[in-house]
Amino acid sequence: MSGYRFMALIALFTFALGLALVGEAVAGEKVKFRDHFVGVKWEQIEVGDREGHAIGLYQSKGVISNTEGKPFLDGWAETDSGLMDFDSKTWHGTGHGHEVLTDPDGDKIFIRWEGTTGPGGRGIHEIEGATGKWQGIRGKGTYSARILSPVQWYVDVEMDIEFPRR
Repeated sequence: MSGYRFMALIALFTFALGLALVGEAVAGEKVKFRDHFVGVKWEQIEVGDREGHAIGLYQSKGVISNTEGKPFLDGWAETDSGLMDFDSKTWHGTGHGHEVLTDPDGDKIFIRWEGTTGPGGRGIHEIEGATGKWQGIRGKGTYSARILSPVQWYVDVEMDIEFPRR
């Protein structure tokens, strides 16, 4: 085989491989949604170093609304479990936790969050994994929280999400 034919074959192979890799690339999209939560479990321990300083372990359940009227995430069930280090008088502090978002078919997206707690709490959301048709999804974003009552709150989330191409 001549050198030119060999180089042409390598170029053709490289081009084909490049097309295959681009086909598996992800498409990015900004997604805005609201989590509506109701607390279902709560354990609180007073730290004792200063008045009101507490550690809280909780679980809440809720439903998601896509605030842009799009079908992705809209009406999905959600469970949020987390740990807070906070002032029990103001609810301000820090926290971290995990969310499980479940679509109507039972496929799940797993999110990790961390940030500040209480009225006006803010922080980050990051997708850690998924099952079923959502495997390969990636995303990061921010949240802001609003407390309606001690057992009801909502969280507005804005994320840049990369959906796997199928």
